[in-house]
Amino acid sequence: MQKFIYFLFFVQVLSVSFSQTLNLPPRPAGALSGSQFATLVWDFTLTDRENAVYSQIMSGNIPDFQRNLVPITYNQTVNGTSYNITYYVLPDYMAVGYDTNYFLIPMTPVLAQRLCNSLKSTLPTRKMVDQIWSNATVKLSPSPIAPSPAMTTIPVMWQHNQTVWSQRQPLLSSHPLGELVGGTKKDVVISNKIYGNPSPNRVVIYGWHYLNGSPIQPLYSGHEESYADYSHGIRLIQDSITINGQPGKITDILKNDLLYPLFSDEGKIPVPYYPLGTSATPAPSVWGVLSNGANSLRFVVNNNPDVTHYYVHISSDGKIFQNSVLLNKFNLVLTGLQNDSIYYFKLRAVGADTSSFSEVLAATPSLDAPKVLIVNGFDRSYTGNTYDFVRMHAPPIKNFGLNFASATNEAITYGLFNLNDYDIVDWILGTESTANETFSSSEQNYVKTFLSNGGALFVSGTEIGWDIDYKGSADDKNFFWNYLKSEYVADAPNNQANTFYRTEGIPASVFDGLTNIDFDNGTHGTYNASYPDVLQGKNGGVNSMSYSGLTSNNVAGVAYKGLFPGSITNGAVIILGFPFETIYPEDKRNQVMNAVLNYFQNLTDIIPQRDILPSEYILSQNYPNPFNPTTTITYHLPQISHVNLTVFDLLGNEITQIINEIQSSGFHSVKFDATNLSSGIYFCRLHAENFLSSIKMIFAK
Repeated sequence: MQKFIYFLFFVQVLSVSFSQTLNLPPRPAGALSGSQFATLVWDFTLTDRENAVYSQIMSGNIPDFQRNLVPITYNQTVNGTSYNITYYVLPDYMAVGYDTNYFLIPMTPVLAQRLCNSLKSTLPTRKMVDQIWSNATVKLSPSPIAPSPAMTTIPVMWQHNQTVWSQRQPLLSSHPLGELVGGTKKDVVISNKIYGNPSPNRVVIYGWHYLNGSPIQPLYSGHEESYADYSHGIRLIQDSITINGQPGKITDILKNDLLYPLFSDEGKIPVPYYPLGTSATPAPSVWGVLSNGANSLRFVVNNNPDVTHYYVHISSDGKIFQNSVLLNKFNLVLTGLQNDSIYYFKLRAVGADTSSFSEVLAATPSLDAPKVLIVNGFDRSYTGNTYDFVRMHAPPIKNFGLNFASATNEAITYGLFNLNDYDIVDWILGTESTANETFSSSEQNYVKTFLSNGGALFVSGTEIGWDIDYKGSADDKNFFWNYLKSEYVADAPNNQANTFYRTEGIPASVFDGLTNIDFDNGTHGTYNASYPDVLQGKNGGVNSMSYSGLTSNNVAGVAYKGLFPGSITNGAVIILGFPFETIYPEDKRNQVMNAVLNYFQNLTDIIPQRDILPSEYILSQNYPNPFNPTTTITYHLPQISHVNLTVFDLLGNEITQIINEIQSSGFHSVKFDATNLSSGIYFCRLHAENFLSSIKMIFAK
């Protein structure tokens, strides 16, 4: 009977063919290195980071040595029958980049399973992890990092990656890349424990062997499937194998009543994979839409290799989407539209299945280039967030006579849209707060450059001051004080949440004459702006709007026109401590937006006050960044100082001293030319008297 079952099993899999290489396209020319990718996703949300990892790997951006799988062969007797098995494993944990600069990138099991499905692979079981370590010709000693809340972040993941590379690099002459490596991470594994806990599902981890062969991590399922820290590694294993010279599949054997012991030491595993949910294709999150002519609009969407088309759902009011068209991802242009009219859109990606809906964006077809970019940065899952508040921002901008484009905040950090292509940016932040970040560090850098180049920024939302100033780092505070020209005072007017919902313009300010500006408590069509920030103008910022009913600590809005750090061109900013989209009724919203846009006119009429000396030392972010091959570095000196401006590489080696001399107080800038350097990440450090500050620069040839 046993032989009959064994025969039937192989009849089912006889037609399976397999190879010993990962089925990926060649690495694209100019693909990101591991360090460049780490910089890109440094402060991405988990969803955005994992979408980026998947896109990089499936487009072929992996080290060459990971393309060739390593065979593991062993013999085992099950129920009196001897089996000879060969399976093929990734020589190291999954990485992004190239052979001398790669990032062993941790992932959630959901992303790992998506890769397995796409590459006809599986993850190992506990038994297989032990086998892989035993067969490894390169066994490294584990290098744990002390537990902390930051262990799930890219900075800590990259730190550990560099530690592992420092162990691996000295062995390359005797054990070149491509040999089987063990001891560097815990494995995300296939196990019955995946489904052995209540929802949400689990990630199961095991391994990270000491040099004596004992694992640091026993089989453990205490984390949810959305968890991944620096110690987690993804080791893909080709699902197709040979067993007694015949083709087979690991996932089939794990489900087989008789043969499962060949790969599992915890019993039969009936469901040998992680659940992916209802849709394997993620909703578009990195995209935007802009004019493509008088009767046409163009969609710009970050490439997902698994997506072939996009459903474009069309609306005239942002609420009812009655029509849709299917566009090929290589020709995302919508024609036949009415000139100078507002159109709203949401997308669904089509791949192996169809994704859920994206957020809503909008644009106006026009022969003229759009002057305004609306950026939707309100990603937080929050009661009342319908992800369509562009519909409150777009009409008053169009009514003012300006055409506009719109984009997600992720499209800014991915470089799909350049803020400097627009005169005005309207950045929607809703109630983003600390958990989701109002402005990430990379977004701050883009905004700094935009303002220093003479741009005008309107930003509104609760919790901006709370997140960036009160809870923020020194760099965050610098951004809030010197670029948003504001200071955080309180988390809510009179420190009372859910109480104050009316503001008014301060006399002789941009909002002079505006009264009874009401915003939503959750009963007027948007959401409850329960914690509006109390602000105070700083470094030239002018208090412009106040919360009604209070005589002190009541500032709701700040405005500024003039120079920003390192700039020679006037820019402008207006910040509101509550969300613009929550203002009601519509007529009042129009009045506020008209005041904002009027304020942003004629910036060139402002007289630059260059005779005013900086009040503090500042090293600004270089521009452009990334750059090729030159970039400008600006800094402020409040007094005569001995200045040392030095560039270092990622390992801390000094590359060059740009400045080493005594300089007068004032605004300084210098060009840095990296023509003779390799692409990668560099750091520029300013040391002036007791001031020390560094910026990260990305050189991409």
